[in-house]
Amino acid sequence: MKPPFSLLLVHGDGSRVMRVRLPRWLVYGTCGSVGAALVAMAALSAEYVLLKRQGGEVTALRQRVQDQREVIAGVRSRIATVREEIMTWRASHAKMWEALGPEGGARDQTSGVGGAIEHDLAGTTPASPRPLIELDRLASTLAEDAPRVRELEDVVGRMGKMMSAIPLRWPVRGRVKSEFGKRPSPWTGRPERHDGLDIGAKQGTPVRSPAAATVVLARSGGDFGKHVKLDHGHGVRSLYGHLSRIDVRSGQRVERGQVLGLVGSTGRSTGPHLHYEVRVNGERVNPRRFLWDG
Repeated sequence: MKPPFSLLLVHGDGSRVMRVRLPRWLVYGTCGSVGAALVAMAALSAEYVLLKRQGGEVTALRQRVQDQREVIAGVRSRIATVREEIMTWRASHAKMWEALGPEGGARDQTSGVGGAIEHDLAGTTPASPRPLIELDRLASTLAEDAPRVRELEDVVGRMGKMMSAIPLRWPVRGRVKSEFGKRPSPWTGRPERHDGLDIGAKQGTPVRSPAAATVVLARSGGDFGKHVKLDHGHGVRSLYGHLSRIDVRSGQRVERGQVLGLVGSTGRSTGPHLHYEVRVNGERVNPRRFLWDG
């Protein structure tokens, strides 16, 4: 049998020494207990660090979930707006096609996006896949509408060319001294028909073409004195009379804003002004019908 361990206790001044005998099992048990306690403390410390780290990850995940919910809510709101815009565009497209498209009226409008916007927004949970479904529906709707957009672009393009050839702008700026229609004659005072607008302007003021056209007449003589006639196409022609100078020639192509001549008082005139006429299919019409800004 192995001898027990001896523990010597010495007084501070060395005057007394005390020996304590400890059984081996007690020493081994105490050391084992201390070791086990240290191991347990180390394990608890590691567990604490792990739990703290996991707590941080949970907080980050919660923030990500909140951010995703906000993104989903924003997507839902945008989807609702886009759907409303598509329906509004379709209604406008139908009206434009009715007015500008080929015979037969608006195209078939039976396809649609459907659904109750308010119900979707209020009753669907954030984790629902509905936004992706709605996005797929919108993509499908836009794909269906693409041919309509191209057709309408073609119509608008043709209309744009036609609009650019219509005299929509003033050839010269000034006060209208005599309107289209019946008026007292400046010479006799008797009622007479006036087929255009007499626009007052200073002698020598440039007269500009209100739209692209071809010069069909540029000459001097008659009641209009020096005058120019333009052909804008589509049955629309315009006349500019009493010019002091002509700056274009017959057969010439002119663009919008190009100078045709200068204001004058040639021909049957009481003073410097521009006589401006518009004819549609040979019929004289009030030029104000074409002018955008009155």
